[in-house]
Amino acid sequence: MIFLSLSKNRSRRFFLLFIFLSFLASCSSLSSAPEPDANSHALLEILQTNFATSAGGQKSLSDLQGRIVLVNFFASWCAECAQEVSSLKNLAASFEGTDFSVVGVAVSDDPVNAKQFVSRLQIPYPVLLDPAGELKQFFSIKELPVTLILDRGGRPLQFQDPKTGAVTAKFEGGRRWDTAQPVEMIAGLVEGR
Repeated sequence: MIFLSLSKNRSRRFFLLFIFLSFLASCSSLSSAPEPDANSHALLEILQTNFATSAGGQKSLSDLQGRIVLVNFFASWCAECAQEVSSLKNLAASFEGTDFSVVGVAVSDDPVNAKQFVSRLQIPYPVLLDPAGELKQFFSIKELPVTLILDRGGRPLQFQDPKTGAVTAKFEGGRRWDTAQPVEMIAGLVEGR
């Protein structure tokens, strides 16, 4: 009888210990959950940073808030970047008059070379000059070209990359932006689908 009583107490203690540990686990998972928009202050700051443009003015990405924005990071010395420009020009022309914009960002590049690149390729969309690489660093750009698509609030959107199949916010490497799949994707974003 004493053995049975000890066995019940031991079972009860294990049960209570299990409940207590489960409670602690649930509390720690609640506290370690990321804060919503933990980087929102840093994002807002970088979006509001004014950069010189290839046209000679000043522009920030926040000037385009309220629009879907394709941001293409490139450098004048990058051959793959130059190959991508014609499809970006076609894409921009396809969505002219809508809530969609294409913006180029010449990163870690001499501003004179970047301006010559823009002139030589007759890039019609705004190009921000980021010789210090601030945007490149903020968005963790490791290679060029890289393209991000920002939502109307300036936050990078995530997509399944057709080249790699991975879900990502960055399209790495050159693309044909004027083919059916990217055009349909952009149209869906602009129309709110």
